[in-house]
Amino acid sequence: MSAFRHGRASQFARIIPSIVLVALVAVIGSVPARALEIRTLKSPEGIPFWLVQVQELPVVTVDFAFKGGTALEPADKAGVATLASGLLVEGAGDMDGPAFQDALAARAVEFSTNVSRDRFSGSFRSLATVAPDAADLVGLALTRPRFDAEAMERDRQQLLVGLARDAENPQVIASRSLLEGLFPADPYGRPDEGTPETMSAIQRDDLMAYAGAQFTRARLTVGVVGDITPEAAGQVVDRAFAALPAGEGDVMTRPVEPAFFGETVVDRPIPQTVITFALPGIRRNDPDWFPAFVMNHILGGGTFTARLFKEVREARGLAYSVGTTLFPLDRAGLIYGYAATRNDRARETVQVIREQISRFVAEGPTEAELAGAKKFLTGSFPLSLDGSGAVAGLLVTMQIHNLPPAYLDNRSALIEAVTADDVKRVAARLLDTDRLAVVMVGQPAPAEAGHAAMASPPSDAPPSSGASSTSH
Repeated sequence: MSAFRHGRASQFARIIPSIVLVALVAVIGSVPARALEIRTLKSPEGIPFWLVQVQELPVVTVDFAFKGGTALEPADKAGVATLASGLLVEGAGDMDGPAFQDALAARAVEFSTNVSRDRFSGSFRSLATVAPDAADLVGLALTRPRFDAEAMERDRQQLLVGLARDAENPQVIASRSLLEGLFPADPYGRPDEGTPETMSAIQRDDLMAYAGAQFTRARLTVGVVGDITPEAAGQVVDRAFAALPAGEGDVMTRPVEPAFFGETVVDRPIPQTVITFALPGIRRNDPDWFPAFVMNHILGGGTFTARLFKEVREARGLAYSVGTTLFPLDRAGLIYGYAATRNDRARETVQVIREQISRFVAEGPTEAELAGAKKFLTGSFPLSLDGSGAVAGLLVTMQIHNLPPAYLDNRSALIEAVTADDVKRVAARLLDTDRLAVVMVGQPAPAEAGHAAMASPPSDAPPSSGASSTSH
């Protein structure tokens, strides 16, 4: 499953010399997470934001997110957020698409957007000297989007082509079917890009209604990184966001319990079977987050070191790929898994996955597995902050999940404090194979007597945004 892939950005890298961007990555990436000084501020107009000053290079990055993404779309207009996202750079205010993009390019501004189930996110980056101008352009796009008919139809057709292609993609079908089966009566089960029917039904008024309800200060979170003073950063924040309506912060908050539906097969005449599966997970604010984080790394998240990789691929040669990831949503949590294998070995692969999950619950981790997971999870985190965009995104993520600035200082200690007993306890809580949901796309060999698959599969329409785990 993948995040929104339709948005565009201006040609920032073409205009700013590439050596500057490479140097920025080196500067940010060389700073340990604990060395990042986070300042919690408010703009002159009262908009909260977090700031990390990096003075080595004259670049400023602003990340922002509005609570409530595709989950707030009307069911019969699913895909409206995705379409709106791509159109934000297709004109704003008195500027049509070419004029708006020329204005971005003239100032070397990169502006992009992203849609997921729980967020409508965006980012803009520029040289520090033109950051106020960049903010003006982004603010104009958010408050006065044009959604011109020609651009709207062009983007709609591109999305419809993507939907048709995804409808034949086994990985997409498997992911989409899994989520639809888990959330049959909730927006989490709908594809972010919608369906051909809902995408075709979207009108300009629907786009305007979504933007008007979604782009509000009450739902806004902002992070700023770069060579900018707190005072100047506050002015940039106001120029981008102060003109937004106050709005209301009430978004969907009711937790949803996934419907773990057993096993289902989506028949496709392909030589291999694509497998997706899910188990109960947790949300990011759960007290058991770090034990679950470590547990997932040992079970399936550690790629070459994970138990599933070793037992399913290395020891038995069953699958070409296999793994798991934590998939925290605002109102639910999953452990999402995947594998791919030959049709005649698909059910054996699923059986071995079940056995390894049950074995993990019974035995817990070894000391070597626990030590290796902690070493990787603490050591790889600073490397993930490989640019100003990654740091700005982290600032937004921390605010969304109510993590304090001191979290960066404490993260390694929280991971190191996880014991084998903690991991085993959380495994017993989450790794319940009686609640394992499995989707197989392909033509797996028939189930043995007594192990029949569920007869009617969920829809095989394409999936929406994905099982993106967090490293935080």
